[in-house]
Amino acid sequence: MDEENINVDIIVSRYNENLKWTLEYPFNKFKYIVYNKGDNNLFEMSAVKRVINLKNVGKCDHTYLYHICSNYYNLNKINVFLPGSVNMIHKKKIAIRILNSIIKSNYTKSFFVSMYTDNLLLKFKDFKMDSYINKYYANRVKNPNSSVAKAKIRPFGKWFMHFFNANNIYNLYCYYGVFSVDREDIMNKNLQTYKSLLYTVSNDISPESGHFIERSWAVLFYPMKNTNIIIKKEQVVSH
Repeated sequence: MDEENINVDIIVSRYNENLKWTLEYPFNKFKYIVYNKGDNNLFEMSAVKRVINLKNVGKCDHTYLYHICSNYYNLNKINVFLPGSVNMIHKKKIAIRILNSIIKSNYTKSFFVSMYTDNLLLKFKDFKMDSYINKYYANRVKNPNSSVAKAKIRPFGKWFMHFFNANNIYNLYCYYGVFSVDREDIMNKNLQTYKSLLYTVSNDISPESGHFIERSWAVLFYPMKNTNIIIKKEQVVSH
């Protein structure tokens, strides 16, 4: 790992993935903080600088919020958030683009790969998730669990207006839990905001609120004056 990488923390939310992708370029230019929610430690550790064991709740959204809440006053300048399943091609393409961009900036800038919409609240106003199956893993288990713990406030529009300033027009959103953000942009929201959202994904393996949070990361970091935005065309692939 290059010395310049001291500006970068890469936070990985791992379940049972082997993390062998950390050995590939450009992933092998970095070290990793792994939040392990799996039932084993059987994963590639040569590039891992720290392992934190967490209860398996809330998927990657819980992990990222947990990291932010636990390190709010001590965050690194560049924070990259990755799921352990980033080896899936649609996630990997985004991650490679982000990491290559960070390298080209001499490890000084964060990059948020985002889709654009005229109005985020209107786009997802009626969105809700009554059931969910991760199709990538569904063929690996006999009876994949499709149950979702419904949010106390739903659909997305009502949830969004409860947590955020609905007077602003938000345009950016991302999928798949793959992004990076500058410390100063994380601190655009106070610690209590992150704690409140963390609570909504802390009590179930598959909470509906996680799908709402996934679509709202850019809102949490708004207006992202310190993070470089890369706009891409929406191409939704099953997680």
